[in-house]
Amino acid sequence: MNFFRRWQAHHDFHHHSMGHGRHGHPFGRHADADGFVEHIAARVGAKLDLDAEQQRLLAAWFGQLQQQRAALKGLARGPELAGLIAGEQFPRESAQQLLDARLDALRAAGPGVITAFAEFFDALDGEQRQVLRFMMRRFGHSRRRE
Repeated sequence: MNFFRRWQAHHDFHHHSMGHGRHGHPFGRHADADGFVEHIAARVGAKLDLDAEQQRLLAAWFGQLQQQRAALKGLARGPELAGLIAGEQFPRESAQQLLDARLDALRAAGPGVITAFAEFFDALDGEQRQVLRFMMRRFGHSRRRE
């Protein structure tokens, strides 16, 4: 399960069970993803003690990730997906074309995502890189407990 879905499931449970609901919550279903990304960028920036240029590079990397996610999301929610199960037989060739389009979108966005992260990472000093590595290890360990 990816981080965003896990985060959303956590908030759905805690906020609905505590009477908060989604209304008025800054990262609910109706909030834009930019608010969440800005929140994460601010937290990462604070933990890594980023300067303005490093913060800009982090924001550029998050922007690339958002573009890639939006491209894939658009492909997954189109009428083509609904059309795959509309007939009596599953159209394998059409499904393969849809999968190929998703893979092409990933391949097209991949270099931009890699470049943006590389520029951000290269701008960090040694101590910031160590903190980032620690954060990534902690994030990885928390995902394996599921």
